[in-house]
Amino acid sequence: MTSAPPQMAQVACPSCQTPIRVGVINFIDANEQPQLKNILVGGRLNSAQCTACGAPISLAAPLVYHDATKQFCFVHIPQQLIASAKGAEVERFVGSITGMLMQSLPAELPKGYLLSPRKFLTMQTLIEAVLEGDGITKEMMAAQRKRIEIISQLLEGMSISDAALLDALQANQADIDDEFKSTLAAFVDASAMSGDQEGMAQLAALQAKVTQFIGGDATIAYELLIEQLRTAPDDDAVRVLMQTNQETIDYTFFDIFNAKILAAQDAEDENTATTLSTLRARILALYEEIQANLEAAYTRAGQILDAVFASEDMTATLTAHLSELDEVFDILLDGQRTMAERAGDDAAVARLTEIIALTAQVKDAALTPDARAVRALLDSDNPTRYIRENIASITGGVVKQLNEISEEYTLKGKTEDADRVRRIAREAGAMLF
Repeated sequence: MTSAPPQMAQVACPSCQTPIRVGVINFIDANEQPQLKNILVGGRLNSAQCTACGAPISLAAPLVYHDATKQFCFVHIPQQLIASAKGAEVERFVGSITGMLMQSLPAELPKGYLLSPRKFLTMQTLIEAVLEGDGITKEMMAAQRKRIEIISQLLEGMSISDAALLDALQANQADIDDEFKSTLAAFVDASAMSGDQEGMAQLAALQAKVTQFIGGDATIAYELLIEQLRTAPDDDAVRVLMQTNQETIDYTFFDIFNAKILAAQDAEDENTATTLSTLRARILALYEEIQANLEAAYTRAGQILDAVFASEDMTATLTAHLSELDEVFDILLDGQRTMAERAGDDAAVARLTEIIALTAQVKDAALTPDARAVRALLDSDNPTRYIRENIASITGGVVKQLNEISEEYTLKGKTEDADRVRRIAREAGAMLF
């Protein structure tokens, strides 16, 4: 018995009240239309996304799921329908479906299971029963739920900016695999089946970005940085972007940049070609300047490390150079220890490990109370609890530093980190009043 085409129903978005049309499916025959089964287990049946605000919309509708091979007849009737005046009507609908199934199945097939359909209070428990019938364990179901949650995070990031999407992709990189791609593809199919063209377009766009990311295509990061540089308000903003994204500015970056200039020229868009050419010249000049400064910084860090390594009082030497114990020094120190480990120089490894520990101690001792509170907040698994338990250490200076760190993350395109620090700053600031 083939499932009927979806019926279109108009509902109001629960968030913004915009009228949305949702395709409703009430019957699935797993053997006849397996794609509907995939949509069901993907959590996208009878759902859509608001075209105005992007909020997810799920329609409460009865469902009969049939699988003759496994002798499954599952029924889900939403509680709100059972309690309403339509309850009896829904029960009659379920009875008519099972009656038609009895008539349509070949005589030699068992039909007894159709006389007592298994009823489920929630759609989720019905989905779990379908999956269990396919040999899918609860652990596998948990993994699927996690994939669905990641899709929601990625959609949210994509709705904010390319930077937020890239952050979300990188944060979930370990879980974005072929299984994830299959789940996302099912979401795209579900949107198409329900007539949700807007949702399908968004999911298809996300699918393309994810395909790039899984394939190791770093184009998304390069494209994002180029757009940020193009729209930067002044040279200072360009410089900050370049300093905080040095690992992205490489041969491929300039190759993509040049391709954009050529594309503008081919399209006879002289304004864009000229703007990009001027920006490229500025970027090249700043790149050379930054590289020269970085080389000088590493040279100076090497001199300090040599002095500390040879010193009889390493703590005193480190303290004397406290203002120069920056990120470059830390990178050099860690790199030297790695080289010593590879060379099998145990004495150098021990000495460098001691220097690393002493460097951390010297930096920690020099922290102001505000800086110490900021570090504790950022390292805490529960910043809210830390604020409540250490209210005396929360000052205007702490809030100011947190906001500055948030702005720095924003400039680097680390939207998720920026939002987290901004939330901590708001909580801390609320305690000052």
